[in-house]
Amino acid sequence: MSEQPLQGFIDECEREQLHLTRFVQPFGLLLAGAAGDARIRHLSNNSIAWLGRQPDALLGLPLTDLFPEFPPGATDSDQAVRWMYPNPDKQLFPALCSGPAGLLDGWLSCNDNNWLLELEPALPASQHLAAYRPIPHRLFRMPSSESEWTRYCQFLADNLLEATGFERVMIYRFRDDDSGEVMTESLEPGLEPYLGLRYPASDIPKIARDLYLANSHRQIPDRRAKPVAILNATDPGGTDPDETGSHLLDLSLSDLRAASPVHLEYLKNMDVTASLSFSVVVGERLWGLIACHHRKPRELPLPLRERCVAMCQAFSMAISGFQGTRRLIELSNSEEDITRLHEAMRQADEDYAQGRETDATPALGDLLLELVSASGAALVDGDSLISFGQAPEPAAIHAQVDWLLGQSQEPIFATDHLAGLFPPARAQIDHASGLLAVRVRHFGDPGERVFLWWRPEQPQTVTWAGDPRKSALRDQGQHMLSPRASFEHWVETTTAHSEPWSNSDLLRARKFRSLLLRDINADLLAPRR
Repeated sequence: MSEQPLQGFIDECEREQLHLTRFVQPFGLLLAGAAGDARIRHLSNNSIAWLGRQPDALLGLPLTDLFPEFPPGATDSDQAVRWMYPNPDKQLFPALCSGPAGLLDGWLSCNDNNWLLELEPALPASQHLAAYRPIPHRLFRMPSSESEWTRYCQFLADNLLEATGFERVMIYRFRDDDSGEVMTESLEPGLEPYLGLRYPASDIPKIARDLYLANSHRQIPDRRAKPVAILNATDPGGTDPDETGSHLLDLSLSDLRAASPVHLEYLKNMDVTASLSFSVVVGERLWGLIACHHRKPRELPLPLRERCVAMCQAFSMAISGFQGTRRLIELSNSEEDITRLHEAMRQADEDYAQGRETDATPALGDLLLELVSASGAALVDGDSLISFGQAPEPAAIHAQVDWLLGQSQEPIFATDHLAGLFPPARAQIDHASGLLAVRVRHFGDPGERVFLWWRPEQPQTVTWAGDPRKSALRDQGQHMLSPRASFEHWVETTTAHSEPWSNSDLLRARKFRSLLLRDINADLLAPRR
């Protein structure tokens, strides 16, 4: 058995049209039609079990004939028809109807293409208290420190474990490289912990992330359950619109949408039978997921899932608040640091212009290094060079500046793996594995003043949940889309890397450059004597 290249596997995953699958999971019934048209044009092939009606008797029937009072609670004609037009919000109709399986809740959604009405078993009376009790007040208290943030995350995971009855709950955060990391976990005794494990980006391809962004949660009660085909009403000419590809049903907003065979195999490889995932969205971006796993089949009624969604939304607000507070603190601290650095630079420039000896240079060096927590720094202005701390030799610095000016026009450049981009830098990885550079051009001067900061090598050890390179299998010489089969801990150590430059470091670099440009403009506008 050999491997398919990782990028090829990711590309195959992206080509899976997850939202256009023609199957649903069997834990409910799907009815669907074109946006603006009340007729049932699509129906999952299990209507007898849920409504006691043959599919042929329902396809083509207006939904309002099946449910004369639909939508419940409509008080005027506008409300009566508004349900079949695009709406960003899903709508829950508790105890909408009954059938052989008892009372059914309805879950309505409508995008630009089609409306979906999904029916599931109604919430049992014995679970009403659990589903409708208030969200814990603590989840609405924004953390103000790292320790409070850690306790907050653990509190949420513990509460979701209790609310869902699942064996494991993980708070899973996406990193800048799209890999994911388990940052918090709550689990039943005896299970192997996943805390701190890293998962490659290919485990959740972009098309799946887009669906998580559009939906608050995703449930798979039993990965072994046989999916149910979706039947389609024929057009007047007798053709199936799906056969022509003209009216493929878009299941982007469906809770019942069948799972990808690749994902089902993935769950099997993890010894997971039931899964429930909640999207964590911050600033319209998918920040991460909260994943619940169970080794036996487990189905959570919709109102209980919605209560968990409310807890996860409180978590999203806490993330935004916590990040905002940290940014404000960082802005305040950076203003002070940059002001001190700026004053030291102006003093040094003034002393130099007046031909005075200065004692500002050592202070200037300390402030430059402290600005972005670097171990070495330098200022290059044409052939002039001054360095501080553990900086490379002058010839190596000039070589880096020449390379930098020739390969990038960006005013700010940052890398934690300089040798990977500029191989000659491998000779200085012990003290200069990472580089941050700020370029400032003076008006009328063909050259540029370049500020550089370096960080030393810091070998990084990452524990992956299985070898991230083994993302696909080959069977009898043919590529076969398949997930990783092993989740045994796989430790990867990288060298010639420094500690990455943070968003805070880059913010300080941008503000520092802006202040220098302001000085340049002020000098240009100053009256000449």
